[in-house]
Amino acid sequence: MNNTDTIKRLLISGLLVFITGQVYIYPFGSDFRFSLSPIVFTFVLLYFSRLPVITAAFVVAVSVFSGRFMLEYLNHTMPVANIIVKHYPGGMFYFVSGLIFYLLDIRKHVEKPLLAIILLTSIDTMANIIELVIRNQVMQDFSIVMSSLLLVAFLRSFIAVLTYWSIKLYNVLILKKAHYNRYIELLLFISNLKSELFYLRKSMQDIEKVMNSSYSMYVQISEMQNGKSDNDLKPYKEKALALAKDIHEIKKDYQRVITGIEKLLPNPVESEKMTLGEILEIIKDNSSRYIESIGKKTVLRFQSRDKLIIKQYYSLVSILNNLIFNAIDATDENGEITVVEYTRDGSLVIKVADNGTGIPEDQLKVIFQPGYSTKYDPKTGTMSTGLGLTHVKSLVEHLSGTISVKSIPGSGTTFIIEIPLAQLTGEGE
Repeated sequence: MNNTDTIKRLLISGLLVFITGQVYIYPFGSDFRFSLSPIVFTFVLLYFSRLPVITAAFVVAVSVFSGRFMLEYLNHTMPVANIIVKHYPGGMFYFVSGLIFYLLDIRKHVEKPLLAIILLTSIDTMANIIELVIRNQVMQDFSIVMSSLLLVAFLRSFIAVLTYWSIKLYNVLILKKAHYNRYIELLLFISNLKSELFYLRKSMQDIEKVMNSSYSMYVQISEMQNGKSDNDLKPYKEKALALAKDIHEIKKDYQRVITGIEKLLPNPVESEKMTLGEILEIIKDNSSRYIESIGKKTVLRFQSRDKLIIKQYYSLVSILNNLIFNAIDATDENGEITVVEYTRDGSLVIKVADNGTGIPEDQLKVIFQPGYSTKYDPKTGTMSTGLGLTHVKSLVEHLSGTISVKSIPGSGTTFIIEIPLAQLTGEGE
């Protein structure tokens, strides 16, 4: 906190304490008053932990005295000297309170609310007694006065500490929510990255096969004669060899991309797992935010029966995320999507059903092929890449599972995933 912020908070604190001090009563029929301002003063000292206590006490004392002096002076009710005598003890109350607050180092005890309330009650009581002494208004019925001072001091201290902890807890909840949202975003990002990495590795294998085939073609051409001279075969040999080299370069580029992505991903932790309930809750939150962002009113329902601990949760998150987002895009503004989970014959079964437009029967056989898509950007007219379902199928098969689809045009679509539990939970590894 820089000097400008400190000065602003000091001035605002002084003003707030003065304003709340205008709500008061005269309990003993004298100039001594009980007001709400000590609650604000105590809260300020507790909450703004970097605010210098002595300086704050001095600024508040001056603000309270100056404010009360100006109000009395503008009313022209008494001479200036009498106004000073009447109101400077009120300012002294706050300075004395701040001084004792500093000497007892109350901020160190704020983590123990009961102790803090007791200490603050003592400070409030002592400051009030000192103010009464300064005013030369020590009452004869001392027991009633002390009872009143202690009761008011306790109530004000209790309210100040309660307010402090209420705001602290509220801030913690807000911070926790923000951390949770960032955690979900990171989890989804890593899940997508891992699925892309899986797809890149799969492509690497395909590139390897093509490279081997092209080099084999070069070798075969080199061994071919059949009455042809080396000069006749030379162009074909050079083209086959150049093709093999180009593919090898592409393979190296892929490898560099894969290595770069792997460096971005966290190191695998053997004990890193997540419950199925947590996975579904994260996906539900993320899908709900997406629905809200595109202005739909899609109803999303989850039905889960099992309490499983999933090890391969990145893959499962990516699979369900793709299917649910496809379902959201396939439904109209008031669509309905249901995700049902259960176990059967040692496998986890998940159904993602929507009441959207459905898929024509002649297209059901090709929906998992790369490039198939019915989605396009209405702003640009650009078709989707059609890799989402291809990704999903590859990830499911990588987990030794199966995926099937049932669809009735105009009535909706249901994707059914079955994955062996042993693959998801890591049991038997």
